[in-house]
This record gives sequence, structure tokens and C-alpha cells, in this order.
Amino acid sequence: MAKKRKIKKRILILVGIIGFFIVYTATYVYFSKKQASDQPVKVENKDTQEDSRSLLAQMKTTDTVYMSDKNLQDVRVEQEYWNQIKFFSTKFKEVRKPSNYESKYEGYVDNGIRFSTDLDYFRIFTVNKEEFYKIPVSEKKIFDKLLQESIYTSIDSVKKYKTWDSIEIIYGDEVKKPWRWNYDDLAYSISVKRLVGKIQPEKSKERSPYNFTVKIKGDGYSITLETMGDDYVKVTSDKATAYYEVHNGLFNYLRDDVFKIEKK
Repeated sequence: MAKKRKIKKRILILVGIIGFFIVYTATYVYFSKKQASDQPVKVENKDTQEDSRSLLAQMKTTDTVYMSDKNLQDVRVEQEYWNQIKFFSTKFKEVRKPSNYESKYEGYVDNGIRFSTDLDYFRIFTVNKEEFYKIPVSEKKIFDKLLQESIYTSIDSVKKYKTWDSIEIIYGDEVKKPWRWNYDDLAYSISVKRLVGKIQPEKSKERSPYNFTVKIKGDGYSITLETMGDDYVKVTSDKATAYYEVHNGLFNYLRDDVFKIEKK
């Protein structure tokens, strides 16, 4: 009888030990999983990866850019000119911050990056970071011309009617000088499709019975806009010349509302 009790006691002890390890293991696994779930998960997304690149590299990823100089502010640059500026930047070499720097041109892109240049250096910056690049001496004049063209042949520069001091609209020998409160009507009638070469616009001008010239004078600048038929315009400043394919709103406004010409 005593022998049976000893065997039973040993079995109970063994069962207790096994039960203890089962409970211990289950508890350990449960709390390990809970602790792992409470740990913040680090996700390396595309934005984090992009932030590690240079500001110059990040700037080149966007196609929307605005530029300013002392005369015109926040002019949207046409895509073709922006592509030329981005290509030109491949000639820059990163350097330390110069001791003297005063910008001549400034701009910003739609990803929050801003830039400026004094034509000796090209500065790119955000609220947290800044980079300077040296512009080759042999390229300064070329780069200056490119930036001037980017601003002053942009259709957006033509539409900055709040900066206009005066305008003249010419058809043959007839000259109209609209009142200032009509400037916005003229500006809003201009709607561009794309930048084009000169051959097709010049041919269109020859075929058109009506062509109009708009001379705009602002503070420190002047721009001339010529219609070339109803589908094209020529933009000329003392900086450069550009041709655009446009919607016919401008042509119709000048013909019908300004000069009130009867359609042939």
C-alpha cells in the first residue's frame, strides 16, 4: 500500500513539473509576441530614400518651376527651358558656402525646394538644408541668357497684367490703348498649348487676313506679342524670341472685342 502511494506521489510530481513547463512556455510565447507587437515598425518608404539625395538631384525630379528677377516675380517657366536649365546644372561643381553672395535670379519648384544664383554660384536650399555649386566662368554669360529667356519669353510673363504700366494694341495703322481695368480681359484671353518652332507660325501669319500686335511696357521691361493667324503667337523681348501654339481666344478677343472687325 505504501509502495502505491509513493508511485502516485511521483506521478503527481512529474505531472506538476510538466504542467509548470507548459504554463511557463505558453506565458513566455504570449508576452514575447505582445512585446514585439508593441515595438514601432520602421518603414523605409520612397520619400525617406529621396531625402538622402542631394538637393540638386531632388530639384531635377519636378517639372513645375517658377522664377523671378528684379522686374518680374513668380513666372512659370516653360518645360523646354526648364529642361535646358536642368541639363546646364550638370556642369556645376559643389563647393562650400561663399563669403559673399547676392542673388540675381530666384526660383522654386513644386516639391518645396528653392534656388537662386548670382551667376557665380548656384544656391539650392530648403528650411533644413543648403547646397552651393560653382558655375564655370566660361558658362556665365550663356547661363545668364538662358535664365533671361526662361523668364521673358514665358507666356506667364506676358500675362502678369498687374505689372503692366501701359499697353498698345495695333492693327494696321490703327492703335488702341485699353484702360487699365481692361488689362485682365486681355491677359485671360491668352491660353497656350505648347512652345513651337518659327516655320509654321510664320506661314500662318502670311495666310491670315488679320494679325495684331500687343506692345506691353512694365517697370524695367517690355514685351511684344504678335498674333500669327488665330493659332500662333510670337513673343519678343529684348532678351529673346519664342513662338507658341495657342487657343484662338486671344485672336477672337482682339478681332471682335477690341477692333470690332466684321468677319469676312
